[in-house]
Amino acid sequence: MKNLKSCQWLAQHLNKVHVLDAGIVKPGVNKPYSPTAIIAGAKRFDISGALTNPKVSLPNTMCDSAQFQAAMRQLGINLHDTVVVYDDMSLFSAPRAWWMLKSMGFEQVYVLDGGLSHWLALGLPTAPSYAITTQVGNFVAKAQPNYFIDSQQVLQSINDKSICLLDARSAKRFSGEDPEPRCNMRSGHIPNSKNLPYQQILNEQGLVKSVDALQALFTECGITNQALQFSCGSGVTACILAMAADECGYAQLSVYDGSWSEWGQPSNLPVEIGAN
Repeated sequence: MKNLKSCQWLAQHLNKVHVLDAGIVKPGVNKPYSPTAIIAGAKRFDISGALTNPKVSLPNTMCDSAQFQAAMRQLGINLHDTVVVYDDMSLFSAPRAWWMLKSMGFEQVYVLDGGLSHWLALGLPTAPSYAITTQVGNFVAKAQPNYFIDSQQVLQSINDKSICLLDARSAKRFSGEDPEPRCNMRSGHIPNSKNLPYQQILNEQGLVKSVDALQALFTECGITNQALQFSCGSGVTACILAMAADECGYAQLSVYDGSWSEWGQPSNLPVEIGAN
């Protein structure tokens, strides 16, 4: 797959790539991020901290290009380097880091298939702490259009048949049966959106399914050649669907950055209850 690297591949190339831990704490968990282990040589890609827009109260929102560029340079990343991102689960927030880097014009970035869970299961090398940057990189951020979209762009697309929004949250959160993990949120989903829970992207071993299996998921959702928008709780797992769609060759992909943490707040934005 074009966007993934296996744990075995990474183990053989540890000294030739930048490895970034992009794990985050799940909503509702009130403690700092603390992975059970750190892949040898990895550095911290802090989605919820250093790489969040400080001017926005919503969680995990994308920072501007100047902030992103400075952070990547401090990680020692250069323009022509190769980056592999992972998280502390099989697959959760690493595709968000992949999408963020892509949105800034950086192409040589891959997601570790199986994440830290699979790495540990294979007994591959870990370290007691994150690696220290010894030289500032020359990374240049060039923001790409439409990678991230806002609530008004989503609102304008609701009745557009050429655009489909896929929601990566669980089926019961999508339908409104289960409450949101964040406080003071409405339940339900964006009108005319479809539900594709991100867990369906993975097989029983916690690895990403084959392209044919991924394509079948999109086909079951009724996707043909539409432009695709992706949403979730805070714009993180939406990027899992974006990565899967990219694997299947879909173009015109956008992630709703605010996602339900914005749309679900008490407001006049429309909400639907019930299944697809």
